[in-house]
Amino acid sequence: MATRRPTRDSYAASIANISRTRRAQLVAEFEGELGIDHKERARIAYEEKRWRVIKTIIVWTIALMFFAIACHKLWLMGQQVDRPFSDLDPIRGLFGG
Repeated sequence: MATRRPTRDSYAASIANISRTRRAQLVAEFEGELGIDHKERARIAYEEKRWRVIKTIIVWTIALMFFAIACHKLWLMGQQVDRPFSDLDPIRGLFGG
């Protein structure tokens, strides 16, 4: 007697019932047959994530430096006037005029 081919629903259910460990083993075997190196792929993903973190730190550091410089310059400009907010000229103050 011939065995029935699984219908699409029962096939999907059987795949869903495979444990994560077994599914990972099957994927590793399949990718191994294709010549995909897991360690190399994981290393590349790690390096990409690491570089993204480094770039983010650099950008935020530069932004904070500009912010600190701007705040300091505004504070100095405020110290140079006789009455607060009476003679603030940002253009003259920025270029030392």
